[in-house]
Amino acid sequence: MKKYVYIAFAALSLSSCGLDDNTAVNAPQIELVSPDRYLSAAQTTNYDVEVSDIFQLSNIWMNNWAGNVYFFASPMSAEYQMQVTSAFAPANNYWNNSYLAMSRYENIYNNPKAAQYTHHAAIAKIMMANSMQYIVDFYGDAPFSEAFKREANLTPKYDKGEDIYRNLVVLLNEAIATIDNPASPQFPVGDEDVVLGGDMATWKKVANTIKLRILLRQSKVTDSNIRSFVTAQLQTLAGAQFVNSNIAINPGYGNANAGQQNPLINNYGYVIFDGSAINTNGWRYIMISNHFATLLNGSNAKTLATVDTRRGLMYLAAGGTIRGINQGEGQIAGATEASFSRLSWRFLNNSSATTNSEIDGYIMTAAESYLLQAEAAELYPAVFSNAQGNYNAGIAASFAILGGTAAQATAYTNSLNSKPYGWNGTDGHIAAIQYQRMVALHFFKPQETYINYLKTGFPVTPLALTATQPNKPWRLVYPGREYNTNSANVPVVNQADVFVKNQFTPFWNRN
Repeated sequence: MKKYVYIAFAALSLSSCGLDDNTAVNAPQIELVSPDRYLSAAQTTNYDVEVSDIFQLSNIWMNNWAGNVYFFASPMSAEYQMQVTSAFAPANNYWNNSYLAMSRYENIYNNPKAAQYTHHAAIAKIMMANSMQYIVDFYGDAPFSEAFKREANLTPKYDKGEDIYRNLVVLLNEAIATIDNPASPQFPVGDEDVVLGGDMATWKKVANTIKLRILLRQSKVTDSNIRSFVTAQLQTLAGAQFVNSNIAINPGYGNANAGQQNPLINNYGYVIFDGSAINTNGWRYIMISNHFATLLNGSNAKTLATVDTRRGLMYLAAGGTIRGINQGEGQIAGATEASFSRLSWRFLNNSSATTNSEIDGYIMTAAESYLLQAEAAELYPAVFSNAQGNYNAGIAASFAILGGTAAQATAYTNSLNSKPYGWNGTDGHIAAIQYQRMVALHFFKPQETYINYLKTGFPVTPLALTATQPNKPWRLVYPGREYNTNSANVPVVNQADVFVKNQFTPFWNRN
C-alpha cells in the first residue's frame, strides 16, 4: 500500500498551479487515465483538505483553541475578529483545495472507463457527497452541475444549495445501488483504495451515514418539496447499517519528508517530520482555550463537578490541571508558555518525536456516526430509535480512539448525566449530543460541530474578547478569484451579509 502516497503527492504537484474547480494541468490526458489510478490521489488530497484550514478555523470558532500569545505577537487575530471577506485566507484555501480534490472524484465516476470500474465510481460518488456537502454548508450556493468541466466551461453557474443537496443524495443512492448489484465489476477495487481496501460492504455503511447526515441537516427547512424529499429518503434508511468503526485512511504515511506525513501530524504535531525542530507554526501556535478547558475540568456551569477524563488524553497538564487561554486576551503577568496546556494525544509522542508521522488519518469516526444516529432518533423517532444508546456509544467510541477505557467512559457519562450538558440535563438532548460532538470530533472533524452549532446554537460558545462582530458567521464569503474570473455567476456576498440571516445563508439554516 505504501506506494500510493507517492502517486497522490505526484498528482497534487501536477495540479498545484491551478487549485480551482475548472483548471487541471495536462487536461487532454485525463481521459487516458483509468479510475483506479485516480482513487488514492483523490482520497489523500481530500483528507489533507479536511484537516487543514477549515479544521483549524472550526476549532477556533468553536472556542476550542486559542493562540499562543507567549510566543506569537497576535495569533489568530483575523479569526478572532472574524474578518470574513473575499480575501480571508483560510476560507479561500478551503474552497480552492476542496474543488481540486473533488475534481478527481468527478474524473473517476464520469471517466470514459467508469463502466469497467463501477465500484471505483461508487466510492468516488460517496466521497464527492462527503466533501460537497460542506461546501454548501459553509458557502450556500456553489458551482456543481457545471463544475469540473475544465476548458469546456471556465465560468460555471452557481447551483442552489438545496439542488446540490438533492443531487448529492442521488449520487449516494446510485453508489448504494451499484454496491448492492450482485454483478462483479470488471476491475474490482484493491489496495488503491487507501481507505477501506475495496471493502464495499463498509463503503455502503459510509454512504448510508453520509446520506443520513445530509438529510438531518435539513430538519429545520419548511419548504414542502424539500420536506417531502427528506421524509421519503429518511424512510429508505430505516433499518440501514451505519458506520460502527473508525474509517481510517493511510496511503503509506511516514517521516521520510514533510509531504509523506499524515497531514494532521504535519499541521499540528509537536515536531517537524525529521524531529529536528519544534513545529512552530503548528503545535507551538495552539493552546487550549480557557472556555474549553473549564468545560473539560468541570468548572463550567454546564458540566459542573464532572471532570472529563479525556482531558488528559487530549492535552498536556499545566500545574496539575488543564489550563487555557482566553481567546483575544494578552499575556498575564508572571505566566509563560509552560503555564498553559497544549495538544497531546498523537500530536506529541514522548518516546519518539517522529513516530506519529505514520499514523492513520480518519475520514469518519465511530463517534461521529453514533452521535449522528442519536440525533436521528431524537429528531425522527418514528423512523429511528435508541437515541440515548447511540449517544452513550458515541462517548464510548470517543474514549476508545483517544486511548481511554470503557470504564472511564461509563463513569464520565453517569457523572455528566444530570448536568446541563448531560443526557438528562436542562439544556436537552440536542445540546447533549452537540456537546459530545464538540469534544469527540475536535481532533477529527470539528467542522461538523461548527456547522451543527450554527444550526442548533449548542454548545453555547463565547466570542473572542477581540471580536468585532456580534455573532459567529453563518457562512463564508466566496474567494476574490471567483469575483475576478466568474463575476457573471458568483453571488455578490459581502462581509455584512455573513453575520445576518438572509438569502445568502445556507438554505437549511434560514429560519
